[in-house]
Formats: sequence, C-alpha cells, structure tokens
Amino acid sequence: MHKINQMEEWEKELDNIDWKTMLDDINKALIDNLAAELGFPSYDRLEQASERVFKDFYVVHLSDGRWAWWNPTTYAKEDPLFFENKKDIIKYIAGVLNLERKDWKRLELGLDQVVQTRRCRCCQYEYNPLDPSRMSWDVDQEQAEFCSADCAMEYVLGEMKEHFGG
Repeated sequence: MHKINQMEEWEKELDNIDWKTMLDDINKALIDNLAAELGFPSYDRLEQASERVFKDFYVVHLSDGRWAWWNPTTYAKEDPLFFENKKDIIKYIAGVLNLERKDWKRLELGLDQVVQTRRCRCCQYEYNPLDPSRMSWDVDQEQAEFCSADCAMEYVLGEMKEHFGG
C-alpha cells in the first residue's frame, strides 16, 4: 500500500511540473553553453560579436584567428564548427549554400566585414572590441585589452595590490 501512495504522490508532482518553464530553462542553459563553448560570457555577447550568414547560421572571428560557424536552433544536435582560416570557412559555407565559384568573392567580402574578437586580459572571455556598450566607457580604445570597465578596474586593482604587497 505504501508503494501505491508513493506512486500517486509522484504522479501528482509530475502533473504539477511547468513543462514550458522547464523547457525554457533547458533552452537557456543550452544557449549559455554554446556561448561558453565559443569563449563568450553570455549568449548576448556571442550574438553581438557574430554575423548572420544565412537563416540561423552565424560566423564569429575569434581572437586566436579561428572562425566558428554556429546555429542556436540546432546547437543541441550540432556543435559549432571551427575553421583555422577564412579560406577554409569560405569553402565550407560555399558548399553548404551551394554557391557558384563566382559568388565566393562576395562571400569573402562579407566575411571581411566581420570584426575579429579579442580576449579580455582579465576574465579571458572573447569580446567584440567595437561593441557600442564597450565603446561608451573606452571611447579612445585606451583599454583595448579589457572587455568591460569592471574588468579594467579589477585588473588595475589586482596590479596595485600586487605592487603594494597586498
């Protein structure tokens, strides 16, 4: 009888689960994981540093020179793809989109517009050096090694502590 009561309680709990919220949480976790896999602190920062090529397919030019091809809607089944150079990603995209050779130059020109990210000296995350929110605190690009004012300050404070024996 005890097992039947436990089963009924379990079924009642199962009926009370908000599946939509749970699925939304899972999707958010997947998207956050995608951003982390590509070296970004958040999906918003990844998206801001990337360019959409086709439908939900994006490219990002990472600080180490590699290119990544990614898709947020298929990420659960397909990991981002990494390419060592622009020539390799052009070949790949041209194949995916069935581009004729004459259209490759247009693709190359489009990829030339993608800003290469930088890696923050403090937090080690990738960031777009031309991100408007970043430019608001570093107009003259004097702190180009840092993704945010917080990271710049944290780094300077750490240097000061180290210098003064703290």
